[in-house]
Amino acid sequence: MPTRPVGDATLDQLQGWLRSTFRVENQVAGFRTGILAELTRREGVHITEDNLREKGLRPRRKARSEVETAVELEELPKTSEGMRDGDIPYDNARILAKASQQGDIDETDLVGKARTQSPDKFAGTVRKYQQQRSEDDGMSRLEHQRSRRFAKIRTDRTDGMTVLYGRFDPITGALIETALSQKMNELWREEDPRARCSPGQRMADALAGLVTREETDEDGGRVRGPRLLLIADYDVIHRELINGRLGDGTPIPVEKIRDLACQSDILPAIFKGVSQPLDLGRSRRAASPAQRIALVARDKACVGCGANANWCQSHHIIPWAVQGNTDLNDMVLLCSRCHHKVHDDHWQVRKTPTGKYHLKPPPKHNRPTTGRRNSKYRNRRSPFKQRK
Repeated sequence: MPTRPVGDATLDQLQGWLRSTFRVENQVAGFRTGILAELTRREGVHITEDNLREKGLRPRRKARSEVETAVELEELPKTSEGMRDGDIPYDNARILAKASQQGDIDETDLVGKARTQSPDKFAGTVRKYQQQRSEDDGMSRLEHQRSRRFAKIRTDRTDGMTVLYGRFDPITGALIETALSQKMNELWREEDPRARCSPGQRMADALAGLVTREETDEDGGRVRGPRLLLIADYDVIHRELINGRLGDGTPIPVEKIRDLACQSDILPAIFKGVSQPLDLGRSRRAASPAQRIALVARDKACVGCGANANWCQSHHIIPWAVQGNTDLNDMVLLCSRCHHKVHDDHWQVRKTPTGKYHLKPPPKHNRPTTGRRNSKYRNRRSPFKQRK
């Protein structure tokens, strides 16, 4: 540890201390992956991820990725040892772990480069290595890349901005890039030359324009644009809408509602006014559109993990098959992952004194055996893994 303030250190001392922080960081990451792998064996995947989210304050996506990587690194002992020694950074270990799930690799061939290359360079090294070992001119790799496609949309909690992120195979990526470039060129020609957007802003506008454009019928008439849920309270005394917000609770100016009404199909949820029936008893099994709106307005997201409400289903707290009612107070929003926790792993929906719903894990003696959970985890996460 440094024995003097950094302001009093020499340049050589500063550089030495910096290298020491890198080494310690790698060692801590290696130690943590071992802990996560062992916790997964003992407690199961979901409990371990929840520990990371609640005690480590990790975002949901990062917690899931860390647990997945920890389990995969169990098959790479030299890489794990290099992390614990402080020689291999976590990002390089993660790249190796993903590569090992895509096909056979010789860990010894790559672990040396993992000690000396930055993650950006090492990722290229691994891709080239995989291409050279391919026996079908890269076709299987392209198919694998296609199977791993995904896109994410989330809200940045620091400033409320929406963040889009996606991964696509190279061919699909080229098509998307071409479409965006064409739209950006159209927008550039329409801009005032004296007040042009930055390239990043123009790409954002191009993407928004392509994704939210209206559908048209064969005669060129409008079919429907995006459907947007807006929520507001009604001030009876002043006879006006107040507290405008989106479905996830994000506040928006009430004046903006008028602009949005011209661009999108609006799903209104006006509280303290006339409402549709929200308790349907046993008359139907699935939530009605009005109930769906009310559930989004109340829960805002998955009550288990906070996943976006758009990806959630309406879950009966008391199963409909055993005389549960399709009433608002008997339903919550759950994403598919948390839905499986309830139906397959015996998690339970609980309501707090403040009216908030959450998921409670089962007692340890009711949890699935760790061997089965780990096997299920590996099969679900690595269906593409092929061993010779």
